[in-house]
Amino acid sequence: MKDIRDIYQEIAEQRAELMYCILSAEERRETQARLDAALAEAERRLREEEGA
Repeated sequence: MKDIRDIYQEIAEQRAELMYCILSAEERRETQARLDAALAEAERRLREEEGA
């Protein structure tokens, strides 16, 4: 993910998948982990931009 918009797109997709898709427990854990990672990356980039 090079562009900050890519991160927000990823976050939106993961949230939608968790809300609207029928997932197994394992798939739900994996999707939640990807969402958590994307949220952390967005936060890191936001802090980086504010400090720049």
